[in-house]
Amino acid sequence: MTDAEENACEPVKRPPNEYRQWLIAAEQKAQDDFDKAVLSLSGGALGISFVFVKDIVGPDAILEPILLLLSWVGWGLSSLAILSSYFFSHLALRRAIRQCDDGSIYSNTPGGIFARITSNLNALGAVLFVAGVCFMAAFIYVNLSSQGKQHVRQEAVQPAKPAINSPTKPSAIGKAQ
Repeated sequence: MTDAEENACEPVKRPPNEYRQWLIAAEQKAQDDFDKAVLSLSGGALGISFVFVKDIVGPDAILEPILLLLSWVGWGLSSLAILSSYFFSHLALRRAIRQCDDGSIYSNTPGGIFARITSNLNALGAVLFVAGVCFMAAFIYVNLSSQGKQHVRQEAVQPAKPAINSPTKPSAIGKAQ
């Protein structure tokens, strides 16, 4: 294998100054994305769940409210994990900028421990969000299937009401048979 072939597999190294500028731009973008992620995740999921409880379940008794609570806790913790992720991302970028400045960027993991924490918090946030969705789906299933069963029971218990224009006298019904 020639030297050119060996070097072709290595990542292109940017000069430290250019890389530092890129890190600063990435830090600013991460802060901008933070607001969007938190609003989309917590606001959307919680808002939909409130609308569901208000409009779909309505005044009926809520069955298995623990499922609803667990979905809210999952989404809340997911938002907290993402919020923490952005904070640690900020710290990782700052550390990488310092590593770039002191020349240790090529010998150490850029961002150090903060980069690993950020990655783990992102994964945790996604898992907690999905858990919240699963709990909400179970809550919806339990409450909607219960409403369907109650509707069927009400129809079975209530006798059929006669139509307004139908004959109501027993003699008229008896003569018709």
